[in-house]
Amino acid sequence: MTANLDYAFDEYLRARPSEAVRSIQSFRESLKNPSMSFGRFTVPAFYKAFFVTSKQQHLLKRAAAAFYQIINTVTRLYFEEAPLKKKFNLNPEAEDLIRIDPGYSKNVVFGRFDALLEGESLKILEFSCDAPAGASYADQLERSFLNEKLAASFAEEQHLAASERVQNTLNSLLAVYEEFGGYETPHVAIMDWRHARTHAESEFMKSHFESRGYKTVLADPRELQYKGGKLYHKGFRVHLIYRRVHFDEIVERLDEVQDLIRAYRDKAVCLVNPLRAKLSSSKSIFSLLTAREFDRFFSDNENKMKRDHLPWTRCVADAEDFYGHRKVFLIDFLKDEKETLVLKPPYSHGPDHVKIGRETPDGEWNATVDKALKGQGWVIQEHVNVPVMTVPVSVNGKLDFAYKKYNFNLLVSGGKYTGGFARLSDESVVNVATGGGLIPAIWSDAAPEGLTA
Repeated sequence: MTANLDYAFDEYLRARPSEAVRSIQSFRESLKNPSMSFGRFTVPAFYKAFFVTSKQQHLLKRAAAAFYQIINTVTRLYFEEAPLKKKFNLNPEAEDLIRIDPGYSKNVVFGRFDALLEGESLKILEFSCDAPAGASYADQLERSFLNEKLAASFAEEQHLAASERVQNTLNSLLAVYEEFGGYETPHVAIMDWRHARTHAESEFMKSHFESRGYKTVLADPRELQYKGGKLYHKGFRVHLIYRRVHFDEIVERLDEVQDLIRAYRDKAVCLVNPLRAKLSSSKSIFSLLTAREFDRFFSDNENKMKRDHLPWTRCVADAEDFYGHRKVFLIDFLKDEKETLVLKPPYSHGPDHVKIGRETPDGEWNATVDKALKGQGWVIQEHVNVPVMTVPVSVNGKLDFAYKKYNFNLLVSGGKYTGGFARLSDESVVNVATGGGLIPAIWSDAAPEGLTA
């Protein structure tokens, strides 16, 4: 991240320690409202932003546009290139859902690209494009941060620009609905389970959508009814669904959501993201994207973006072929190169089961290797160093600074970068639950470009 502006904010606080401590405490209090809850807890956050330079902003926009097209291409290959289907490890029920035509052209509309951004180096580690979350929380964190007097004055000096992540979500939903053939002003359903921990984020989005003139409900998919060729939620006609339920959860409860599936199959409702967006969240697509043999499916610019911004990745099963059809070579490679590798399961929505070789004891690593060899879809990925940043904290009423590891999350809607946020943690596999939190990404076109960390 930008050393100059990041350092400038820290120094700005150090020059005003008493006011900084009051601001930190006031900021924390401002987050104690229902719209910032995650289950029974308040979303953890720090009194800081991830300051994005104009050069970084340009890089993020280019990466968002390029990889949006790339993941839509690679998901299309699932339907067009039969030999590639096996890489996605889908059961028959999942395959049936994936094959349903959503009624519009893109396989992925919304995405969150989980990356490491340091200076002008960007490495994308995962595509979270099934049912990505975070836009609402980031908008609210940004608002709370910039509403604090100290941060507001710093923002004015540095010409910090806020994002409109939730509004951009709505814009993309409406664009897809128009392509789908919707001609009425849509009634929107934000679809999630009744007791989902992210219920507060959905509530915030509902309020925003309604403030823009779109009638909106929060709908548990089990409560949807399909009758007379139309989909309803408790008598409320639904034209457009913003899906926040993960694909795997739908498969697990398939018998309970048949009305939704029938309406989707009949194109009686516009569902976004489509169910086939699940394909883009497979870790195995990184194996396709970083193997030269598949470059023919992409443009020269896309291939350059892949080489510049994706870490080398292989499916464990394919790595045997890559290393001469001899399992002993693969096992030796995984053990000998442990310090440079990361092992990941095929599909996951969090940090569980990800093993970083250099931070994992040999016995635990070897056990994970054994599990990966016996399982399906596990991937080996090149290790990328996780950057560190400082965040202000109040310790016994005094201003202090803590070091946190972080990743950067690009929010992408309809092919455009619409803002982002950073997740901070004490762990390299960044998990906000382990001494961490969120901070919004705020762009400054006035940030000095000379120094980068």
